[in-house]
Amino acid sequence: MSETIFGIDFGTTNSLAAVSVGGRALALVDQVTRRPHPSVIWYRGSEIVVGREARENMDITEGGAPPGFVRSPKMSLRRDGPIFVDGRPVEPTDAVAEVLRHLKADASIARGGAPAHDLARAVFTIPVDFGGPERRALREASRKAGIGVVQFVHEPVAALYAHLRAQPDLRRELARLEGRSILVFDWGGGTLDLTLCRITGGAIMQVRNLGDNEVGGDKFDERLRNHLRGKHASAHGLEDITALEQPGMAAKLLHQCEILKILLSDPKVDTEDVIVRNYLKVDGPGKNLLASVTRPELEALSSGIVARGLARIDEILEQAQLTYQDIELCLATGGMVNMPAIRDGLTERFVGRVPRLENGDRIIAEGAAWIAKDGLRLKLSKPIEILVADTSGRGTYHSLVDAGWTLPIENETQNVANTRLFCVDPREGFAVVEVAKPVKLGKTSPGDPRRSLCIVKVEVDPKAQPLLERIECSLQIDHDYVARVSLRSTGRGARSSEEFHDLEFGLSLAELPSPDREGDKIVSGNSSGPVGHAQPLAHSNLYQRTNVVRLDESNQAHGDLWKYVPGDLIGQWQPSYFDIRNNSATPRQHDERNFYVPCARCKRRISQIKAEGPVNACSESQNYCGFERAKNSGHLTYGVHRTP
Repeated sequence: MSETIFGIDFGTTNSLAAVSVGGRALALVDQVTRRPHPSVIWYRGSEIVVGREARENMDITEGGAPPGFVRSPKMSLRRDGPIFVDGRPVEPTDAVAEVLRHLKADASIARGGAPAHDLARAVFTIPVDFGGPERRALREASRKAGIGVVQFVHEPVAALYAHLRAQPDLRRELARLEGRSILVFDWGGGTLDLTLCRITGGAIMQVRNLGDNEVGGDKFDERLRNHLRGKHASAHGLEDITALEQPGMAAKLLHQCEILKILLSDPKVDTEDVIVRNYLKVDGPGKNLLASVTRPELEALSSGIVARGLARIDEILEQAQLTYQDIELCLATGGMVNMPAIRDGLTERFVGRVPRLENGDRIIAEGAAWIAKDGLRLKLSKPIEILVADTSGRGTYHSLVDAGWTLPIENETQNVANTRLFCVDPREGFAVVEVAKPVKLGKTSPGDPRRSLCIVKVEVDPKAQPLLERIECSLQIDHDYVARVSLRSTGRGARSSEEFHDLEFGLSLAELPSPDREGDKIVSGNSSGPVGHAQPLAHSNLYQRTNVVRLDESNQAHGDLWKYVPGDLIGQWQPSYFDIRNNSATPRQHDERNFYVPCARCKRRISQIKAEGPVNACSESQNYCGFERAKNSGHLTYGVHRTP
């Protein structure tokens, strides 16, 4: 029997594993609550408790929550250094590993403990803004838990694939959505994430992403907690209620507010009561917190947060130059979309295009399980390019790796590019290579803007002849989608490298499963990528000029490469290059030579000559600083001495 690969949605508030069984995705929810597992850890002395039991113990003791709790360990992967539990440092990867071990153990129980179905490998979902360092940290935590990460998939892409996979005719649905815009609206406990997707050429591509960490579900809970504090303080004449709270009661009340929010999100529920015994360090009736909250109260309290979150839709559509009518499907996921105010706001904007999901809190994990089952792979959605010299002096972008390149999976590192460059201007002692990607998705024109990914410098001989120093440029991408570009100057023998991880990728649907398909299949392939011209540096009126050129079929003859060398440098190595009988020099080289090379007699450059006029040193020797058209080239040259 082949190994089973699971899907894991490791979330800020809750986490869940899922597996594809018998043609359907099975979410391995908590067996008691039938909901995803809380991402909560309780370090209870030498014992570690995770999930539902840890969450419950934040709420059951009248003296307040016991010490030793860690909520949302996922957030610790975004920062350096340990987290502290009762003064004891805990590595973030160790804390995350505890949650993953809990999922692994629970999956083993749910699957009957069969070794063949052990949760040993999984496709992991990640937020869109999870960069290379966070992906590496999550892989390390997963390794500590005994789970291999097959590949990482962005959460909105997993959710969308789960929705598509549930359709009666997947291929027909893909054909219907080809080229259409889809909004995945994921409002969870920690963040709100919006992702515009497009199904293009057999792949789910992410067009634009927008996130907001200030409107997550926990912000609703905090606002409701302060409302209940205010109610209790007013009822008992207390000025500083937080100073009177028993230890741990703030966390206990916050948990109660989360439960209230969930219950009041049911349209059938109008009012809910909350009771927190032994809440304050006082005697008398104020000691216990007793209150009721109505759904209109909750909606009034949260209206500002809801409005801000929904306004993000307008923001991302404006960035993409789309309207509500351009959105074919709005896929609403995450626990917060069950709130009537949020659901109503989405339906108002996208009438008839917001399906109600019964598996909204499980859809991401189920999507990852389907991706694992169907053996789908991620591909680059944009090419990775380098800036090389051209005759305009501004540079041209050359594709190192094309869009459509299949990204590596577990334990793979791919050598995706090896190319030779030549230094056309070594005077600064460095060859400089800029790595970039197009800003927009799909075909790009030469004038389209690029976004720089990294800049790499390698030492070269500053006195070497142009085009003599060869630069070997290679690019690798590992299973965490971290790329490394490496340079080696063959003459100087110097080496340098830089990493970058801001890659953009989509889920390839080129190999869709057949109804009777079993097992995994790996697909691969490449497509051609665009080439464009250099753009001005951001917030500047400057252009970055590259000093390397690539040897290809169009300039195989070594002499052809001299057209990329700056005009003020080329005369040192090719004295006859600007002879009027030689048409090799480009207009750009003529301009550079005449702009930078000073007058042989008065030692001034053209800008100074034009500002100051002729000088005696030139006129006395029957020469002058004037203007003359080159007889053959037809180019205007400045500062040329002529003897009548």
